[in-house]
Amino acid sequence: MAKNQVEIPFTELVERAQDLSRERPNAEPKIRGIVNDFYTRELPRKEDWNFFLVSSALTLIEQYATGTVSANTGDTTVTFSSDVTITSSMVGRILKITGNDYVYRITSMSGSTGAVITPPLSGDQNITTQSYAISQPYYSLAADFDRFPKNGGLVNYLGNSQTIIPEKPYQEWAGDSIYTTTNDPQYCRIIGQDTAGNALLEVNPPPKIAKSLRYDYFIRPKIMRETTAGYVTIEAGSTIVVGSANTTRFNEATTGDYFRVDALGTGADSEWYRIIAIANNSSLTLQTAFGQSGVSSASYTICPAPQMPSKMHPAILYGSLLQLAADQDDQMIQGYNIKLAEVLSDGKRMYKTRHYQQDIHSDAEDYFYRR
Repeated sequence: MAKNQVEIPFTELVERAQDLSRERPNAEPKIRGIVNDFYTRELPRKEDWNFFLVSSALTLIEQYATGTVSANTGDTTVTFSSDVTITSSMVGRILKITGNDYVYRITSMSGSTGAVITPPLSGDQNITTQSYAISQPYYSLAADFDRFPKNGGLVNYLGNSQTIIPEKPYQEWAGDSIYTTTNDPQYCRIIGQDTAGNALLEVNPPPKIAKSLRYDYFIRPKIMRETTAGYVTIEAGSTIVVGSANTTRFNEATTGDYFRVDALGTGADSEWYRIIAIANNSSLTLQTAFGQSGVSSASYTICPAPQMPSKMHPAILYGSLLQLAADQDDQMIQGYNIKLAEVLSDGKRMYKTRHYQQDIHSDAEDYFYRR
């Protein structure tokens, strides 16, 4: 590990993987890709790690049911009574007409009192001044959403207690869906992505009232990157790093990232300092005083550490080495595989959502009886 901390920032992971795998000097782009792949894809799908479990919330939109609607069978345009105002925010919502068995989606507006629907109005009877409900069952989830916990992550509060709204597979959804609006959705599903690439959640039955719901989910870890542009100056014992004018790009980093001066050590010999504030592209503040002698016009690296407990950081190193060793037919591959298994096994006892490390009160609670 680094000389002054247990965290292993991204650049150190890459450099140590390069040293241990004896990769050629120009292989850093490949190694950066392998490290990020293991961190953002392989590690999250191996287990339900509790350090990747976070919470957010969404607000259900109240149904719109003012006035009445009319349309002829086969029409794609429906006309509402004069007291109705259709707005662009209703495009994409669903329309359920009383007495008609079908569910329609609003695809566009048609003036202030009309809408275009799909599919065309179905059934063998025209609709004349009938009541209706326009509801919104679709909601975008957080940008870093990966998946819900196994038993569901959408939470409703009823009677001062929380109730999980279960996630249903397509086969059950298709047979159980109800489109008469209610105050409390009964289940949900993930259905594609919105135009921004965020996961879309559909709730059923659609909401009748506005209501906030919490949801717990496992994140997609962010890609790690480094910033090295320009040069820096810092005095001994200071926490202020000054970048060269018009060349450093400190704003590419975020608070919580790590800073080092490259000339004072790289790889496992690095000395990292956590960043607690970034004023602009040429000024940032370290959490602790710079412990080396001052430097002027020095090369540097800023990068994040993996967003998980430091005890799990070696898993990224050994997982990356496994891929590099396989690529080179390295005899160390078995050793790396054993070290990775050790880190993952220890991690499951400490950081998996099923807490095997807790006290055992009966045989039924023992991991060896439950696996």
